[in-house]
Parts: sequence; C-alpha cells; structure tokens
Amino acid sequence: MKGTLASLGAAAVLATGAVALTPAGAAAAPNGCWGSGPHNSRYCHNYQGGNVMMNGAVAGFLYAGDNWFVCQRKFPGQENPPVGNARNDWWLWTQADTNVSNGGWGWFPANKISGGVNYGEIPGLRVC
Repeated sequence: MKGTLASLGAAAVLATGAVALTPAGAAAAPNGCWGSGPHNSRYCHNYQGGNVMMNGAVAGFLYAGDNWFVCQRKFPGQENPPVGNARNDWWLWTQADTNVSNGGWGWFPANKISGGVNYGEIPGLRVC
C-alpha cells in the first residue's frame, strides 16, 4: 500500500458512498507536487481514486490521497477520463495501490491531481 492517507480516503468513500470531485479541504490541498518519495518521485494529491493504465489495460487502482508519482508525460489524443469539466492528455507514472498487471505500474490521469489545469502539466513534477 502507498500510504495510510490513501487508505483512509478510500475507506471514507466506501463508507459514505460519496465521491468528491474536489478535495474536501481544498484550501489545505497543495497546488502541484512536493517533497521526495520512493523511486525518485514527488508527492501529489489525487483528489479522486482511479485506474492506473498500461497499454490500454488496467494495471491497478490508486486510492485518493497524497500519493507519489515519478514523472508525467503528454499523450496527444489519449484523453484522461472526464472528471466534471476537467480535461487533460497528460498522464502521471506511478504504482497503483492494487495490482492487476505490470506490478501495478502505469499511467494515472492528470485531471485527478490537485493544482492542474485543463491540458496542462502538473506543477512540481518532472516530465518523463
């Protein structure tokens, strides 16, 4: 598992049945990524859980919370699944909390990360 915060966030969603499209404490959520994590990564807040994808297939699921991401890459024409009005074709490389394939390694949609803008990079995370 990636972290206690992610597990607690997932438990809250399961208990209430609610899925927030923005962080509950938006003022406290960082705008972009910060710190240092494993695999030469940085921490970013993903306000919504989602599938981690690899070659068009689900590699695993990443719970909402403060998670680490190694880098980001733009895939023109490979749109993130829509979240409200948030749209993007940038994806973040990480390892999922659950493993379906590829050890859970794959790409997570940028439009589920706090601090991003439509069709733009996530601040504070290097480009792959």
